[in-house]
Amino acid sequence: MRDAPRHAVLVAALAGALLVPAPAVASSGTTDDGAGTALPEDVVEHLAEDRERIEAADVTEAMRADAVLDLHPADATFPLDVQDATTRLETTREEDETTTVVLTADLMFAFDSAELSAEAADALTELIEQIPRSAAVAVDGHTDALGTDARNDELSLQRAEAVASVLRAERPDLALTVTGHGSRVPVAENTLDGEDNPAGRALNRRVELSFAAG
Repeated sequence: MRDAPRHAVLVAALAGALLVPAPAVASSGTTDDGAGTALPEDVVEHLAEDRERIEAADVTEAMRADAVLDLHPADATFPLDVQDATTRLETTREEDETTTVVLTADLMFAFDSAELSAEAADALTELIEQIPRSAAVAVDGHTDALGTDARNDELSLQRAEAVASVLRAERPDLALTVTGHGSRVPVAENTLDGEDNPAGRALNRRVELSFAAG
């Protein structure tokens, strides 16, 4: 059985506080939220206190690595920055002499799209250098459970093919088998207690590269 990566959900109130702009004080002495909406003085005081606590908090790299975002059901995608250690394109798993590189679909494709971004293609070109020469590589696409089975089967195969196209161009020595699994092989729960689980669905949207460990 595959173990889903450990993750934590960012507290919405904390994220909200981080995004709240500093209240502006108009010449009349009233305070607004930057959009012309008057704010009660006690709210302004609480916002200032929250901002001070947040700015004073010691956010460690471990906390950043474990945090995930609660995405809108339409599932926004993340910008890929290969220099950003907190935003990883891939994780690697070793099982029974097989290496599996799990690629995060949200870092490679826009919502409901199988077109690789230029940044993702460049990152893949560097990543696949670790694959042994003349290896047989299984390229497996996976989606979350949103949408129909027919669309998920199609999208997962198209995304796997998009990744495979980079491998073919950069590593013609590799023997590729490309498969789309739709949402049938999740690594996390798509729903929890009958409610949507965006963090779990984000883990399920992936492309996996499997090959014999060198």
